[in-house]
Amino acid sequence: MRKTNLLAAVLGVAIGFLSTGTSRADVCNLKVVTDANPDYSDIGSLIYSATANWPATSNKVWAMWYWNTIARRATTPMILHGLELTDPIRQFNDYGYAMCSTVAGINCAIFSAMGLPVKYWDIAVHTVMEVEYDGKYHLLDDDFTALYTLCDGHTLASVDEIGQEGACAASGGKIEKGHIAKYHCLTATSPNGFLTGGDDKSLAYLAGRFDPTALKFRYYYNDWDLGHRYSLNLRDNEVYTRYYHRLDADSPYAEPQPKDNKTYRADPAYYVPNPNAKNLDPASQGPNLHIRGNGTRNYAPDLSAGGFAKSVWSVDSVTATAAGVVPVVSGKAGSVSFRVEGANVITSLKIHAQIARKNTADRVAIAISTDNGLNWKEVYTASELGEQQEDLKLISEVNSAYDVLVKVSLLGQKAATDAALHSIRFETITQVNAKTLPKLRLGKNTISIGTGAPSQSVVLWPDLQGNAWKSLVVDSKNVATATNHPGYHAVMFAEKPNEDAYIVFKFDVPMDLTGLTYGGRFCNRSSKSHIDMLHSVDGGKSWVTTYSLTDTTSPWDVIHYEKAQSIPKGVCSVLVKYLWNSKGADGLYAVRMEANYAPTESGFKPVDVAFTWKEVQKDYTTVERSHVQRVDKIPLTYTINVGGEDHPVMESLRVNLVNPTPNGSVKYGYSDGKDVGGVKFQDRWFTDGKILSLGKPYTTTEKSTGFQGAGDPDGKKLTDGVVASTRTGGTSYKYGVMYDAKMKPEIIVDLLEAQKCSAFRIQVGGYPWWDALKGEIKDKVEVLTSTDGQAFTSQGFVNFNLRLKDVPVNFSLPDEETMTGYNAPLVLNQPVEARYVKFRITPARSLSISQVQVLDRITYTPFDLKIALPDGKDRSDLTGYPLRHDPAPEFKRVFKMMGPDGGKLIGPTGN
Repeated sequence: MRKTNLLAAVLGVAIGFLSTGTSRADVCNLKVVTDANPDYSDIGSLIYSATANWPATSNKVWAMWYWNTIARRATTPMILHGLELTDPIRQFNDYGYAMCSTVAGINCAIFSAMGLPVKYWDIAVHTVMEVEYDGKYHLLDDDFTALYTLCDGHTLASVDEIGQEGACAASGGKIEKGHIAKYHCLTATSPNGFLTGGDDKSLAYLAGRFDPTALKFRYYYNDWDLGHRYSLNLRDNEVYTRYYHRLDADSPYAEPQPKDNKTYRADPAYYVPNPNAKNLDPASQGPNLHIRGNGTRNYAPDLSAGGFAKSVWSVDSVTATAAGVVPVVSGKAGSVSFRVEGANVITSLKIHAQIARKNTADRVAIAISTDNGLNWKEVYTASELGEQQEDLKLISEVNSAYDVLVKVSLLGQKAATDAALHSIRFETITQVNAKTLPKLRLGKNTISIGTGAPSQSVVLWPDLQGNAWKSLVVDSKNVATATNHPGYHAVMFAEKPNEDAYIVFKFDVPMDLTGLTYGGRFCNRSSKSHIDMLHSVDGGKSWVTTYSLTDTTSPWDVIHYEKAQSIPKGVCSVLVKYLWNSKGADGLYAVRMEANYAPTESGFKPVDVAFTWKEVQKDYTTVERSHVQRVDKIPLTYTINVGGEDHPVMESLRVNLVNPTPNGSVKYGYSDGKDVGGVKFQDRWFTDGKILSLGKPYTTTEKSTGFQGAGDPDGKKLTDGVVASTRTGGTSYKYGVMYDAKMKPEIIVDLLEAQKCSAFRIQVGGYPWWDALKGEIKDKVEVLTSTDGQAFTSQGFVNFNLRLKDVPVNFSLPDEETMTGYNAPLVLNQPVEARYVKFRITPARSLSISQVQVLDRITYTPFDLKIALPDGKDRSDLTGYPLRHDPAPEFKRVFKMMGPDGGKLIGPTGN
């Protein structure tokens, strides 16, 4: 049984439950990780998996930038507790909705956790961050998916260098403002072209954003957060399946998003509403981004006499009998509580209960708590007599929680057995980020199964706005709050300056505490002010101070966590206090607390891990396959071989404890019994050679239409070096020519002298907006070469059937992962001598062309992303990260061009 709660005696706080003292989870902190993408379990695991196999700091930074572009989508940012969600682990596991300021804050948190100084900038109508290594700061933009170098082509530029005046061979010696932005962006279609990923902004537009007069260094602020970790615990009779797509597209309860939207519908049971998007489905702001997935978690507690004690969270005056769970004695109410866990954020919960109520004086009720039993809300009271099957669907009551306590209260007035719970089952829907779930790729994949610390956890991450926090604390003094979080300073502060202010939170856990980690994000800027973190294990009789923030220099945006040391054995309750004293408005941005406790059962129970995917065929159709692995011991690594013509379309990942008495035999291995073999897929890094056609004259046999500004009256657009956007349509047509399906144009480029040519490209778009990644482009382009302009030899046809596997690592796709404005290459095995190059075009639609290119080479170099699989070390401890750097305020920047000084960007030679 639980120990006496000292806090109740001291403060008179009602205790919500008495515990059985039994195990709550059979497998704790289960990890399923593949070598296809990073481990998003916690900040330490993310950093280790993405960067550990890279030796140089510059390479580690690039790798993290690369994975962060994949983990988020540029759309209306997710708002939680009044702030943009900048906790990397919480954002990347559950959401992924991040605009420029959001992902800049996320990057500040990650790179600072890596031990690297960071800076947060506003640049006109955009927000970016910098990270320092190799003696200088470097800009990283994961919103626009942009990297810029100095004129050396490899040193990443800083914020104030990008918009400066400059000139080099890339601009033909022409001095321009924003030279680096226009001519030295690594993630662009071409110099002076467009970004290939993110919002596909033009480089000319970005040059204006980096105007030195528009730069604002937020020396006082990093807009970051940190603390969340992913915790997946499994019990008997529990199955968790995560899907790489949303499950409500065809739901009968789906609603238009917004109400006048006729194309996008979503079921409120399947998403966490975004206050920043009128409380709609966050995915409705970018329905083509395909980032929201869903999970289904089913749990049926064992209510038999033998399994009851292991299945419940707490009991009070009830017992398990052959007649069901009933009160211990008649005339006295009892209750049993169950814990429903999400791992990912919960969007809705269905409760299926079989109950019995014999007389009108008998009572059966169900209540829920989303704050570990501190507050309860009744959601059902039986009104009928006899046996009943009750099916409850809860959305708003549980939405955005990570775990829910469900309490069934029973009262048999005349006889104890007159009120009974015969069975109960939970169906939990979660929201997941489909881009960060463990992936499989074409070929051989290595899967790692392990567990973290053998402990369960209770987490409290309270909303500090307005009065939302008041029901969550057990004591407070001198506290005032902003109704809406101001964002750039504390939301909770002292009502009366220069007097102590504090809030106290309470944790009750069913078994002995094994750990307590607490902290948050603090603002401490007034002279002689301080913010303290304390905890008590004796109900408030004595307090241990683990941290005191007394530094008042900028940035006034400090993240700090501490781990309580030497918690006495037998302690099941703990208080956490945040105390501050300031003459100003210093205080708390946000706080997070996690209490850990040990299960009574140690060891590992066998787990089934099932991946399901669709293999892409030559004709772009798909065939579904799956693989089930029984895990009898940990750690375990095994392989799954994926066939087909491209990276697979991921469907689901299921985990559950092995049922010792299954209803049917489980088929382990591949669903079709075939191991297709294969080797680990090898990515590529591409490098362009010299563009021989740049600025060269050409002739065309057909005149362009004038559709939406298309046309080439001066005969210069197609070799001016400016490649249009990777997204066709809109203003992209004005950068080149347009032909209709009735035309048969030929474009003949004169290189002015015979040269060795090894590669050719033509950028195509038009309407319909055919996607090369879906094999939709039906236009044909044949490339022919000649030395005299009379006799032409065919070098082949441009292949417009692009596959995801063909996309080089250093080419950033748009957020929707399409390629409707494809600069398609034809690379020869051997160079040919040519002065004239003919592009013979057969349009199958209204076809736009912005550029034809002839190159001396396009080189593809093998490239390994170097994911590090777990090595068995627990990296979830937040206290080891140096989350504050260079506290001295920097009010001014020296705006001048800085020469090459190291900090080389990763490339094939550094792989």
